[in-house]
Amino acid sequence: MSAKAQRTTESLQRRLRRQADEARISALRELSHCSSLPVAELRWIGRHATLRVFAAQTTIVTERMPSDFLYIVMQGTVTASLHDRVGREASLGTLRSGDVFGEGPLFGTHFGSSTLVSQSPCHLLQIPLERIQLDAHQLTSFFAVLRTLYRQRLAQATLLRVPFLALLGDDERNSVAEQLLVLDVRRGEYVVRRGNRPNGLHLIETGQFVIEQDGHVVSHLDAGDFFGATALMTNEPAFGDIRAVTPCQILTMPTLQFLGLLERHPDMAQYISTSIQERSTYGARLNTVGDALVSHGVRRGERVLVRDVERCPPDCRLCVDACASRHGTARIQLQGVRTEAIEIVDSCRQCRVGAECVEVCPKNAIQWSGSVLTVTDACDGCGLCVPACPYGAITVEPAVRSMLTTLQQRVQTIPILSLVVSKPALRANKCDFCVSHTDMACVSRCPIGALRIEEVEQLFPY
Repeated sequence: MSAKAQRTTESLQRRLRRQADEARISALRELSHCSSLPVAELRWIGRHATLRVFAAQTTIVTERMPSDFLYIVMQGTVTASLHDRVGREASLGTLRSGDVFGEGPLFGTHFGSSTLVSQSPCHLLQIPLERIQLDAHQLTSFFAVLRTLYRQRLAQATLLRVPFLALLGDDERNSVAEQLLVLDVRRGEYVVRRGNRPNGLHLIETGQFVIEQDGHVVSHLDAGDFFGATALMTNEPAFGDIRAVTPCQILTMPTLQFLGLLERHPDMAQYISTSIQERSTYGARLNTVGDALVSHGVRRGERVLVRDVERCPPDCRLCVDACASRHGTARIQLQGVRTEAIEIVDSCRQCRVGAECVEVCPKNAIQWSGSVLTVTDACDGCGLCVPACPYGAITVEPAVRSMLTTLQQRVQTIPILSLVVSKPALRANKCDFCVSHTDMACVSRCPIGALRIEEVEQLFPY
């Protein structure tokens, strides 16, 4: 091809790209959440989005399972729902043309999200969240829009997860959400002290708290739980101290607003009292192990490995040996916290909020893979995560070399003089429920089925 023909072809290609950009920008400007974005950001969205078509009644995102994509609804309707603390399904409403969803992981370490199902045939723009994060510096306006959406939805989701607030109509719940005050709470901080009166009804948006009396844990509070109601309803001071176990965010409904809500809904007071009594009764059952559950971080994750101690012979270590055989060193230890007939096996807790190992890692090498935290190839074996983990669940071990690398080292004949002191390649080692395998080594090896994975909320409903 001649130089002139080449220039003509390149000119035509540039013109076609400009036309395609203009068409995409024009279409995006018609969407409510994109209409005010700068042209450069609209162009970025148009170039990095993939048009996906979903048939009616297709599950696009599943609650509690992280999504890797942001979606923009171009055509059709999508319903959003989640489950409250007692397992009832609650609707977050319907998304239509111009609405955006899937932004949660951009702002939360492990966003619980919701289930999204196409109500009708849908055309959605799909953008990888990883791509958005890489180019965040180019998308300041778009990020501001997404952050606002995230805050609104997190407040809505928090209200829906509190059973007595989930019963409110959409309009009243939206009105309540607009008046909530947001507070960030540091790990270890007390937000209510025994003998004091709370300044409102506190709803836990993210993170975990414990209620303590005389220095002992009497109850646990998780995302979707509330506290302060009893003191406000009885006009009595708080009966215990409430301490944050993890970094937390809480939403506060001012006292007057809460009391007004009770006036409009008299049955709500009875529901709250019943809920608090159930929590107190359950806490009394676990009184002997309450402190251990906190000190061992049993409730930091969503799932735990449990052992049926009545079925498992006391001297059997087949599961531990199977773990060591697969991973080079054992990632689990027996003799964990025992509650009733089961024992919580001592292993990584998969902390879903404020994981200390994630916070200290300079390489951002500990990442979520589904519902577990995994050590990625970015790990350089620095070992900072080992003392950071309060449960001793991480070790640093020699990295497993591939057979090819070992062979290359053996056949190398040219001596190389290193100018630095060599040291063995190390890597953080922790339980990840054998996420890269088709089974869990420990569970598969147990000949009597005494090991199993359990949902934390099923084991400890309060």
